[in-house]
Amino acid sequence: MGSEQKIKFFFTAKAAKFLIYSIALTCRKTVRGLEKIEKLRKEGKPIIYIFWHRHIFFNIYRFRNSRARPLISHSTDGEIVARIAQECGMDPIRGSSSKGGAKAFLKMVKSIKEMNSEIMITADGPKGPLRNIKDGTILIGKKTGAAIIPVSWYSSRKKIFEKSWDKFLLPFPFGKIIFKYGDPVFIPHDIIKDKYPDYKNKLKTELDNLEEEIIAEIEP
Repeated sequence: MGSEQKIKFFFTAKAAKFLIYSIALTCRKTVRGLEKIEKLRKEGKPIIYIFWHRHIFFNIYRFRNSRARPLISHSTDGEIVARIAQECGMDPIRGSSSKGGAKAFLKMVKSIKEMNSEIMITADGPKGPLRNIKDGTILIGKKTGAAIIPVSWYSSRKKIFEKSWDKFLLPFPFGKIIFKYGDPVFIPHDIIKDKYPDYKNKLKTELDNLEEEIIAEIEP
């Protein structure tokens, strides 16, 4: 990576952090289901948060300066997102199903088992297909025994980028944002590959239902 690109990424990350915080701080924010997370932490259970790619914007703010470590791809877009996450006090793990996946998988397992890190995974990222859970989510849950927690949010004032593959969601200032933690899903350690689709469908349903519940509350 050249010095010019490094400078570009540096200022892009600074500007993105400013934008995220500027919008989030003006909004009325409600968090639901936090007691589930506190219970798991009290019990010492590892946690993996999963969410749809369209929800990245506010999730960066919600998990700022937290113990969570987001999995972010090695692509150019991923580099920008990783730098934004670092600016917001997070420690990304780099890799995806197409590049660096095995190394990232091992790093996630190590982070969970040795440091009790909380991992964040964009379930349909980094490039889709839309709302399609990847096998990696099942594998990491199987290997670590972590509680997989679906998370979602929606805003009363927002822009939905209909032409983007993920239908990216951008909240507008002075809106109401509801963020919600779903119920934990555990992947059996002895699960066989033929059963992966069952748990992928379960996680997809949990994520979709969670978002629908929030939308119904914000837009009755």
